[in-house]
Amino acid sequence: MKRALGLCVLLSACSPEAETARTPAPAPTDSAQVAAAHLDAALMHDYELLKEQRQKWKNTPALPSLPDLADDSVFLRRACIDLAGRLPKPEEARAFLADKSPAKRVKLTEALVREPGAADVRFRMLAEAFRVKDDDPNIGWLRTAAAEDRPYAEIVTHMIGGGHMRQRDQNDAMRTGVETAYTVLGEDLYCAMCHDHPFNDHTERECHEFAACFAGKDVVRLPSDYLYRDGKPGDVVPPALPRIHRSWRPMLNDDEDKLTQVARWIVEQQDSRRFALVTSLRVWSSLFGMPGQMVDKTIGGVDDALPWHGIHRKPILNRTSNDCFSASPRGAPTWIGLEVNSPSDFTHGIKVLIEEFLRCGGRLGEFQRILARTDAYQRSGIDYTMDWDGCYLTPAPQIRRLPSEVIWKAISGEFDLQIPQVPKPGHPLRMLGRGTREWTDESLTPVSHDLARFMMNDPLVAKATERRGNADDLFLELLGREASKRERAAISSHAASNRDVAWSLLNTTEFMFRP
Repeated sequence: MKRALGLCVLLSACSPEAETARTPAPAPTDSAQVAAAHLDAALMHDYELLKEQRQKWKNTPALPSLPDLADDSVFLRRACIDLAGRLPKPEEARAFLADKSPAKRVKLTEALVREPGAADVRFRMLAEAFRVKDDDPNIGWLRTAAAEDRPYAEIVTHMIGGGHMRQRDQNDAMRTGVETAYTVLGEDLYCAMCHDHPFNDHTERECHEFAACFAGKDVVRLPSDYLYRDGKPGDVVPPALPRIHRSWRPMLNDDEDKLTQVARWIVEQQDSRRFALVTSLRVWSSLFGMPGQMVDKTIGGVDDALPWHGIHRKPILNRTSNDCFSASPRGAPTWIGLEVNSPSDFTHGIKVLIEEFLRCGGRLGEFQRILARTDAYQRSGIDYTMDWDGCYLTPAPQIRRLPSEVIWKAISGEFDLQIPQVPKPGHPLRMLGRGTREWTDESLTPVSHDLARFMMNDPLVAKATERRGNADDLFLELLGREASKRERAAISSHAASNRDVAWSLLNTTEFMFRP
């Protein structure tokens, strides 16, 4: 172990010989490439505009320069992880790095989005959004929808309009209403369950009215301690849709099923742009991350499931509760609070993102294919700690930790279908960040002391090193590149076995992150 630890330090310090960054190759003219070029132009428009504005502002640092094109090994590994949910295969890496074709990146992404693993990536995104667990009766339907890349509007209509989310929540209308608003509209009604939200227009009554849409034959009443002027404790609350814009609130028909109307309003009416905004940004975040997004600093991964709403204390009327800022264990998605029609929030890049999402029929796989074709996705990763403030969609991917399932598959050798949606308490996937599906988008990717101890000392990791191949294959599989001369010399000087090399590579930051 001491020898392997020393090798790990050396390998972490070594870097591969720099590969000359090349200009992105011209790709075949097809609908995906046209859409990608449209989005690239919009992203650069916003970037250059903000760059000019910052030069005029006093005491404001300049906007960081965009990174160069990522080398082939970085792009290969990133694309395999993001699009197919796996690390590159040694033979795949050799072939890609040796290929001199100018269109090889296009060929790679086209192949990856059609792999079975790509359907698993889409399914996990949907399962996180709709809080699907292992025993959910809709899990098979959702897997099929992901595999067939069905339009997101169809998925929303089935999961929400078909009453499946209400069934999932055991007819808890308030829970279904609040999580639906969060999942598909990017509206946070959590605080409004107990009181008028101090920083937006959603009121407690409005939250109860939206919950009433999911109550079926039951009724929703105002709570016994309700003290606002627009109702009395115990009053029956009629179903109503929430305000997405301050000046307009849609109406429901009394003679039509409320769930059907809610689903149709989400995906068909004028606020469908909000539905497209939230969904397209969720897909964007999975490939690019977001520099403005909360960076999780959890020590020890995701906790066991807390009772839903059981950690939010009722505040004194008209007084802000500290729990309003830390009530949910999930991370705060950056699309919460964006106004679709607000010029300050709604940048040109976001407008084009929505346009292309709607143009491809809201198919997550096709939209991933478009994003992977952009010049922005082919750039080297950026550091989230740099000052990108104001550049909402940065035209380069953020450096992020590997997803929990990719690390777990590399260690355990399990396939996606073998991995539980909600691991039992104590399962390593919990420490790696897999959530409990009690909340929308709950899973995180923490970097913690527990994670470091697990990768260095856990018997599962030690056992995983026994199944590895030779040193050349290890570098290609775990890091997506060949070993440098310095790294080969370090391995030779330590007389390192393949197990030593595997353990060392698994414990490098280069393995744990996707640049």
